[in-house]
Amino acid sequence: MNAPARVMDPVQASGDGHLPGSIWLVYLCGAVLFGALFALERRLIDDTVFAIARERGAALFSLVQTTREWNAQHGGVYVPVGDKAQPNPYLDHPGRDLETVDGKRLTMINPAFMTRQIAELASRGDGIRLHITSLTPIRPGNQPDLWEKNALQRFEAGEPEVLELVREQADAPVHRYMAPLRVQEPCMQCHAAQGYEVGDIRGGISVSMPAGVLVARRDELLQRAAALYLVAFLLTAGLIHGLLRANVRHLRFVRGINAEQEKLIVARTGELAEANRCLAAEVEMHQRSERSLAASKARYRAIFDSTAEGIMVTDPAGRVVQVNPAFSEITGYGADEVIGRNPAMLGSGRHDAGFFERMFAALGRDGVWQGEIWNRRKDGDLYVQWMSVTRILGPDGLEGYVATMTDITSRKKAEEKLRFRADHDALTGLPNRSLFSDRLQTAMAKAHRHGDRFALMLVDLDRFKGVNDRFGHLAGDALLVEVARRLRDCVRGSDTVARLGGDEFAVVLDEVNGFDDAREVAERICVDMARPFELPEGTAEIGASVGIALGPDGSADAEELIRRADAALYSVKRGTRGTFRFFEAEPA
Repeated sequence: MNAPARVMDPVQASGDGHLPGSIWLVYLCGAVLFGALFALERRLIDDTVFAIARERGAALFSLVQTTREWNAQHGGVYVPVGDKAQPNPYLDHPGRDLETVDGKRLTMINPAFMTRQIAELASRGDGIRLHITSLTPIRPGNQPDLWEKNALQRFEAGEPEVLELVREQADAPVHRYMAPLRVQEPCMQCHAAQGYEVGDIRGGISVSMPAGVLVARRDELLQRAAALYLVAFLLTAGLIHGLLRANVRHLRFVRGINAEQEKLIVARTGELAEANRCLAAEVEMHQRSERSLAASKARYRAIFDSTAEGIMVTDPAGRVVQVNPAFSEITGYGADEVIGRNPAMLGSGRHDAGFFERMFAALGRDGVWQGEIWNRRKDGDLYVQWMSVTRILGPDGLEGYVATMTDITSRKKAEEKLRFRADHDALTGLPNRSLFSDRLQTAMAKAHRHGDRFALMLVDLDRFKGVNDRFGHLAGDALLVEVARRLRDCVRGSDTVARLGGDEFAVVLDEVNGFDDAREVAERICVDMARPFELPEGTAEIGASVGIALGPDGSADAEELIRRADAALYSVKRGTRGTFRFFEAEPA
């Protein structure tokens, strides 16, 4: 009998317990990883600081631009002549200076002059400097510096704005923001002579903002992040070092145990030789039993292969060990693609962890679970199946699970279609009266809960009967379908458009601010319904009358709101039609 082979001791092979040289490679990889994380953190901090500076600069620019537009739209403003407002020598305007009937002198302040005065006020407060400039300025004081000139040239190339961190006097950091000024219609009264056209870039306004606080905060965050990543690296390296040291001590202990085991192996070898002779007889008996078991398994397999239901067998760890042809037909996966893998590969992502926790809880308690479950085929299509899972117990405990599955996607689609038909209009596909009532109740509950307002509109088509009489009912149906499409285009996706019957429609507008929002939608509806409808039988011209009620309103319920909207609609129908009207309560 051969002597047992001796295995080389890993501790001896590595130098009697010293740490392997590869530990330095682990430290290097850790340093690279944490360095990369710190670089990403630094980039994020820098981007955040620039975003704050951009938002601040853009807000100041927008405020000044809005003020200038107001000034330009009013043709300039007049102020009394004094120390703070002398006539602008660069303003060529026939009405620059006026004198009131009581002898008070006034001079015109144009947008450019007003911008300079705003800049002076801003510089006295937070140190913010505003400068209006142009590549072809009228006033010498508006000449651009080198940074502003570069920004103006970039605007001409198509950039919408410029933001940079620069160092100015005394090495103080400053965020400089600049955006272009475009010629608008009111500006032409002063700038038409310069050859500008509406939409041209006339110049820009630069905003210089002290950045000391933001830069200091950025540096503080960078120092904190650097310290945090350094500590994390040191802790990780220390943990790895400690684990390796413990592993070396463990290997030393194992070396001593191996020496003792080698002695036992020699003694046991003789005992095992005798035991092997006894086992040979038992093996022969087991072989006869296995042949019988193989025949039984063959009959068993002939039954999983012929069934129409998909069948999947897993081991106790949940790995697939066997599937039948019906499984492959349902899922699109061949047996070689799923055996050895977890059934989670079939998951659709539509069930949360709680769903599977309840499934395995039922299997552990009852030994069986069944129900509907959504899965995904190999080609990516979702399907729903009825699945029954049974726990398999053997002499040694859990041996696995058997799952049978039936594809019920077609049945579910038929059920969904029936449900849709139950609460939607068959002609237009809009919600019917029943679903409309549910949506109205939901809007009322939401409005009471959040303090919002909503609007209810009843829409009645004008001259619709004439279309049926002239072109026939098929043309009338085609017109109703087009009416439904135009109504949906008039509202938001969160709003509800329903057909109540015949040529009567209803609209529920969620979260309106009041009369103005509802009036805007009602105007769109009336305009769209008045446009001609091009039908195969000819051109039809109709209109729409709209009655509106706003809710919630005190104790008024859904029926009361419908009554109010109907009263407003009736008032329109009695009048000129083709327009809308809000419900107005009768005086007490």
